[in-house]
Amino acid sequence: MKLPAIFLRITLSLVFALLSGCQMGDSSHMSKSQQRQIQSTFKSIQNSHKTLIDAYEQDSASMPEEMKTLYLQMQKMHRQMTKNHNHMMSGYKKKGMGMQQDNKQMKKRRQMRRRIQNRMSREWYSQLQSMHNQMARQHEQMNRPQKAKQHRKMGEGYGKMKSMVPRNNSSSEEPVNENADPALLNGANLYTQNCASCHGSNAQGIGNAFPPLVNSKWITGEKSVPIRIVMDGLSGEIQVSGTSYNGTMPSFKARLSMAEIAAIINYLRDKSDGDHPQITQDDVVEISNSYQNRNQPWSPEELSGR
Repeated sequence: MKLPAIFLRITLSLVFALLSGCQMGDSSHMSKSQQRQIQSTFKSIQNSHKTLIDAYEQDSASMPEEMKTLYLQMQKMHRQMTKNHNHMMSGYKKKGMGMQQDNKQMKKRRQMRRRIQNRMSREWYSQLQSMHNQMARQHEQMNRPQKAKQHRKMGEGYGKMKSMVPRNNSSSEEPVNENADPALLNGANLYTQNCASCHGSNAQGIGNAFPPLVNSKWITGEKSVPIRIVMDGLSGEIQVSGTSYNGTMPSFKARLSMAEIAAIINYLRDKSDGDHPQITQDDVVEISNSYQNRNQPWSPEELSGR
């Protein structure tokens, strides 16, 4: 009488192994447990964000103009991050995701989309982490320890979320259009959409929190330097126009195509004094191929060749 029960257990084990095997080798996959963990952290961040906003609203009358600007940009980033996060998580809820009836080609396309979305999410979490850490430093300088503590807590939360998202180190899935011409793209609009939140609408920076980009050697120098910064980010202390800035800029290579990266850099180089060679999509592709396994921000020393 026990034999059927044994067979049942074996059959169930085989079915479970078969279904689990659908995710083997899929670096884009997040288990149910991982999904619950990241959603729990996300909910905590949302609550902390609301508490922070309430505190800012109470202090709005005495808030310095520079901090008001950072505060508004922080809210804008938070909304964009939330939209991206919800889009990423909705991908795990769609019917048929990871099921065996998908053919190999369908699975490959799904995994590629998910890997790109995961990378976009990590970039957004990294950007919010950098923003909150920078705002914490500003509050510390203004002797506002409570606000600084709140921002540090938010930064830690985003760092935690970033670590939860599956990582795929290869950059081979960056969007490339062989016929794309950066000169046909609107670099000014792309800058406004992706860079102005931190570096200001006119690319002149925001106080001593985020550096200006116009006439910065990090933009006007040798082509590979700005390309690597936009693609993989920059972390460490730099000097711009006699002012020291110390923070972390996140990667943008999952959110921008290679032609868009070139268009933004060319826009900033055109706004800077002097005659600076234009960057082509081929330049970006070449740098991407050279550093395709790069998965961390560059240091100023690396970019300076020191």
